[in-house]
Amino acid sequence: MRRTAVVILMVILVMSMSSSIMAADYPSKPITLMVPFSAGGGTDVIARLFAPYLEEELGTSIAILNKPGSNAEVGITWLYNQKPDGYSIGFTNLPHLVSNPLMRETNYKVDDFIPLINLVTDPGVIVVKADDDRFPDLESFLKFAEENPGSVTIGNAGIGSDDHIATLMLQDRTGVKFTPVPFTGAAPNRTALLGGHIMASAINASEAVQFVESGQMRILAVMSEKRYPDLPDAPTFKELGYNVVSGSSRGISCVPGTPDEIVHILADAAEKAAENPEFVEKATKAKQPLDIQILDDAQKLVDQYNSSIKELHKKFQW
Repeated sequence: MRRTAVVILMVILVMSMSSSIMAADYPSKPITLMVPFSAGGGTDVIARLFAPYLEEELGTSIAILNKPGSNAEVGITWLYNQKPDGYSIGFTNLPHLVSNPLMRETNYKVDDFIPLINLVTDPGVIVVKADDDRFPDLESFLKFAEENPGSVTIGNAGIGSDDHIATLMLQDRTGVKFTPVPFTGAAPNRTALLGGHIMASAINASEAVQFVESGQMRILAVMSEKRYPDLPDAPTFKELGYNVVSGSSRGISCVPGTPDEIVHILADAAEKAAENPEFVEKATKAKQPLDIQILDDAQKLVDQYNSSIKELHKKFQW
């Protein structure tokens, strides 16, 4: 028994020393930053804006790897299967990280990952065509839907996406029945609305700005605590009396089991990179609503999404 205890202590000591030695030399080679969506989307944009400043802080190059598919599950699963050495990190967007395990069996659990930093929280909005005279505001939209249960179609970027969840939350908080229409992404959702094939769309605020400014879309309300800076005339649902707060949070996580020393090196570098004035300016110009939260605060954000979405899933079972 005594000999066994000594052996266990020696193993723990060796593992601790190995982690410290690895951290002392970290990083000594390029790092891969995985994006679980296609090139050109909102997450890809913020990844490519952020990477040069993270490179500067870490003193090594960062390669962007796009791994789209299955509501981000393909990319998140890829990250889960990488070595926990700090050389593979990736975006584990919310609510996708949470919603996928609720819809089907996944290789990962929500709590497996180590959140490093949340970069962006992009609130949801409900938009209609600008020339749709039936819906000049949210109240007229809700009244029509109430009088015609299930007849109002609201497009989204796919089952389990933040847009889909936003529609269900709207239905839950207003007591009005809608018909969600899933598409394969944000672009076909917008196209269907502008083509008159659906009556409204749930999209992210950053995606709506250019279409509102060009006179193609009208925003009925924003799903945030405060008004969206680039859409100052658009009211929030809360202002109008509806507790609807939803959106997409885009943050970076470490592989499960990554040593604490490496996690903190990455988190410190990420925080400094996110505070770089050049990065902040570029992100603002790109209509990326920054919401910087590090380590424990980033974990709290995951926990908040996990709790609220589980509760919604119990009611709607999507």
